[in-house]
Amino acid sequence: MWLGILFGVGAGFLWGLTYLLPLALSLYDPLYIALGRCTVMGGTAVAGLWLQRKCLKDLTLSDWKVAFGLTMIGNVIQSWTIFLSVEYAGAVIAGMCFGLCPVLIALIANERDRRKGKPFLPLHRLALPLAALFAGLVLANSSELSDFVRAGKDPLRFFFGLAFGLSSTAMWTWYPIRNADWLLDHPRVSPVFWTNLQCAILLPVGAALFAFSSFIRGDLAWPLGPEPLKFAGWMLFAGIFCSWGATALWNAMSQRVPTALAGQMLVIESIFSIVFAHLWGWKLPTLTLIAGVLLMIGGIAWSLALFSSAKGKAPAAES
Repeated sequence: MWLGILFGVGAGFLWGLTYLLPLALSLYDPLYIALGRCTVMGGTAVAGLWLQRKCLKDLTLSDWKVAFGLTMIGNVIQSWTIFLSVEYAGAVIAGMCFGLCPVLIALIANERDRRKGKPFLPLHRLALPLAALFAGLVLANSSELSDFVRAGKDPLRFFFGLAFGLSSTAMWTWYPIRNADWLLDHPRVSPVFWTNLQCAILLPVGAALFAFSSFIRGDLAWPLGPEPLKFAGWMLFAGIFCSWGATALWNAMSQRVPTALAGQMLVIESIFSIVFAHLWGWKLPTLTLIAGVLLMIGGIAWSLALFSSAKGKAPAAES
């Protein structure tokens, strides 16, 4: 269990670094950043899959379909929306949106456990933790919106960024649950192999979409834009370590801890994204942002304690 928690912390740390990509590569459209990251991630996975090619014979067509769906939603579309959120509303808000994921995943996993006759929590016991989480989101968002207004920026951009952030949250709520379902149903499959299988699909998809987008839009100096060495360096770092490595760690965790608990680990990504964003900008967080983050952490920790205490209890207890 604790080894799985450690894997989850490592994944959150690496994923948190990806929020810096739109800031470090400000001359690039978020679409190119997402596709470049996916292409490198796919190339890394193809190399790994070649070393594990003997495992391919055990896969069914259904397994390939699951891997493709998880990859497209969890690594292509979701990455694009989160980068758009960073561009429009900032890395802090994009990270804060992810604060919803742990509780959403826990609620969904809890309901699934109830239907399956496993230990679960009655919803009324989650009311206060969810209220604390909501209050934290409101406080943090109000702080960032005030910064936008004082800077003379269009508040509409903030709400677009928030919408993109919430869209990515919805996708990243679905992804860990579906991914964990497959891994728990296939305990003998190496999480590294499952990572390679998913990510290998990204190489042809990412490379083709990158070239197609550049050709159609005509807004990128071929082949790697205005700062090719900087772009390539960040893409290698993000694709190999922050994407492939983080996904491998997450999959290793998903085979070792319950899905409701695994969902709680996503708060680590939110925390690291906020820390990295402030370190990047060399600025201190506002009091409202600190209060919002503390409320979020408190709400999530509270819900985590409730779910942990429910393990091993009879599912019939609904009082």
